[in-house]
Amino acid sequence: MKPLKKIGIFLDLSETDEFLLRYFKKMDDVFDFDSLTLVHFVALESDSADLASLSEQLPKPLEEVIEDEVMELVEKVFGAKKSSIHVKIALGGRLDGLIKWVDAEQFNLVVLGKKMKEYGTGVFSSKVIRLTDSDCLFVPEDAKTEFESIVLALDFSDYSQKVIRRGLNLAKNLSSKLLPVHIVKAGFQYFPYFKNQEKFQKNLRITAESSYKKVQKKTGLHEELICVEDTGNHISKSLYDTALKHKANLIVMGNKGKSDEDDLLVGSVTDRMISIDRKIPVLIVKKDQ
Repeated sequence: MKPLKKIGIFLDLSETDEFLLRYFKKMDDVFDFDSLTLVHFVALESDSADLASLSEQLPKPLEEVIEDEVMELVEKVFGAKKSSIHVKIALGGRLDGLIKWVDAEQFNLVVLGKKMKEYGTGVFSSKVIRLTDSDCLFVPEDAKTEFESIVLALDFSDYSQKVIRRGLNLAKNLSSKLLPVHIVKAGFQYFPYFKNQEKFQKNLRITAESSYKKVQKKTGLHEELICVEDTGNHISKSLYDTALKHKANLIVMGNKGKSDEDDLLVGSVTDRMISIDRKIPVLIVKKDQ
């Protein structure tokens, strides 16, 4: 797994931008990233009347106006202008074109923010997370900048080792405690009269613990596995509630589960993990680049 050295952060010229940059600066002070690109996506089509009208009222091209505003914020947060920080203004309103550019840049991490008070602002972030090949860090507004503990969401698919390796790297640099978590999915809500539920849960837990020992040998992770039994809740709720219970500051999870139909696919667990009422940052590990 590649180290986190080349980062892209999406900004929207709102008050959330300053919080997002200050959150990231905390990580930058530890990781010392090689380059940081600040990306602003303009949803208006390049030939739209609204964009043409706006451009006519500006003293210089819209791209330059936005870049100046972004760089003012950069200097406010980071101090003197850093040569490692760049700005990308994406005009034209085509998200697919932006994603192609993002993937061509081969960012090790793409960072997106979420306003806590505005419903629906996670739609853009959800689309970016779904489409890009880069690892994605989703940061809710007002999330804590401390990193005392990190939850590793494990389902023992091919992504689990990647989640663990990313977690180990973060824990080493941020001096964080790792909390490996596995949500046991029994599916009793579909079979409420299933006999011997307790025995079945126990067998699932034993199987998970056996899988975890195999992963431990491959990754060197020593922490004890936290198994959460199936209570009928969606995996995302069980995972989030466990992170809250253990006062975690970050959740690291894979892009997909054990199969294309699994609940751990982006669009199910991930979409729910970044919903409006979730306050813990989520790092989504994608396929190797």
